[in-house]
Parts: sequence; structure tokens; C-alpha cells
Amino acid sequence: MFTGSLTELARRKEQLIARAEQQRRVISVSCLQLQKPLAMVDRGIAAVRYLRAHPLLLAAGVLAAAAIGRRNLLGWTGRGLFIWRALRSAQLWLRKSGV
Repeated sequence: MFTGSLTELARRKEQLIARAEQQRRVISVSCLQLQKPLAMVDRGIAAVRYLRAHPLLLAAGVLAAAAIGRRNLLGWTGRGLFIWRALRSAQLWLRKSGV
């Protein structure tokens, strides 16, 4: 009787280990799917912390936006975004080429 219960316990242990492994795989896949959204949240939090640490920079940005006006601000934002993307692409290209 004692041997039978040990065998049953060993079988149950193997089942639990296999189930835990499957659950770890599911959690791993779920974490991979959340990696990009969580990275964006991290960047947003970092930006807010930076602006809280540098309130004059935020005030200067607000004053500049008010001085430029809404129409011009949209134009300058588009140009700035284009330039930022171009510089970012050039930077990535330089890193890949080893310069």
C-alpha cells in the first residue's frame, strides 16, 4: 500500500511539473507581447520625469508654442518630426556601417 501511494505521488509530481512548465511558456509569450507597449509607457514616464525635473524647459516650450501660433506650430512640428526621423535614420545607418 505504501509503494502504491509513493508511485501515485511521483506521478502527480510529474504532472504538476509539466503543468508548471506549460504555464511558464504561456506567461513568457504574454510578456513578449507586452514588451513594446510597456517600453512606450516607460519612455512616457521618463519624459514626464524629465519635464518635472526641468520645469523651465516646459515653460519655454509652452511660451514658444504660444508665440508661434497654432497654424505655424503645426508646420514647425511637421518639419521637426521630418528632421528628427532623418537624423535618427542616419544615426542608425552609421551605427550599422561601423562609422
